[in-house]
Amino acid sequence: MTWLSPVGWVEQIRPYGGDRYWVALLPLAAAALVAGCAYALIERRDLGAGLVPSRPGPATAAPGLRSPLALAWRLQRGSMAAWAAGFLVYGLVIGGLANGIGDLVDGNSGTTDVITKMGGQNGLVDAFLVTCIGIMAILASTYGVQAALRLRAEETQQRAEPVLVAAVGRVRWAAGHLLIALAGTAVMMLVSGLAIGVTYGAAAGDVGGKTAEALGAVLVQVPAAWVATGIAVALFGLAPRLALGAWAMVGLFLLLGQLGPLLDLGQAVMDLSPFTHVPKLPGGDMRATPLVVLTAIVAALVGAGLYGFRRRDVTA
Repeated sequence: MTWLSPVGWVEQIRPYGGDRYWVALLPLAAAALVAGCAYALIERRDLGAGLVPSRPGPATAAPGLRSPLALAWRLQRGSMAAWAAGFLVYGLVIGGLANGIGDLVDGNSGTTDVITKMGGQNGLVDAFLVTCIGIMAILASTYGVQAALRLRAEETQQRAEPVLVAAVGRVRWAAGHLLIALAGTAVMMLVSGLAIGVTYGAAAGDVGGKTAEALGAVLVQVPAAWVATGIAVALFGLAPRLALGAWAMVGLFLLLGQLGPLLDLGQAVMDLSPFTHVPKLPGGDMRATPLVVLTAIVAALVGAGLYGFRRRDVTA
């Protein structure tokens, strides 16, 4: 199955264990093929149009487009569905691996040490789940940033002005996309948590108990995942030209979360990531204070962003 993935092609080169240089030609050939197809399609379509001709919409407004939230949902529902499908698959895979992780790393002390360091727990299964759920939370924050930055895309592509010149206020318009970003982030975590709990519980013979543990482990990560969305909204409102800097913060959180424990970085550096402060569940102690503080930080960032958006000019 690894031959079906470009990532698998790289692994099949097997440096220091086979040195199959010819495998490196596969991604080059695939890139050339895809680029050739793209250029061929460009020659067959009109500038600014697609291969499938566009059709005029209905003469009257559709019921699902009569509010800013409905418009935001219409624009982002496809992306949310695709992300949710990916998180579902991720959860199914992780849940399936959890029950047999001991057999997978049996005799490999290096892998066991890495999982334990990143998970921060004594139990190998718990450490594995903490590590994978932590990665999943950062991926969910990536969705939140993407959904929040749709505000900036609508503004720069001049689709926000026709909405804002009507009776819709700026905060109400932005709140629709913001709700999609925050709720969508939580949905991604819940989907993956349910998948992990059901598959792990089915293998362990305790679906109810393992599902409850998995849901608790993913829900405590949600406030930390929201921080990246809050940063994106704050930059959008206060410094719109720097809004893409929210991606840099996601990258920083990823590096600190995945490499920080392995590099033995100082605690002061690790504390820069909001994911450092959430309880390490399952297996760790539940603490509500960090979650409340992170939620307050998100509220402050979002409030600052909406305040700045109300006071600044709409830019192109």
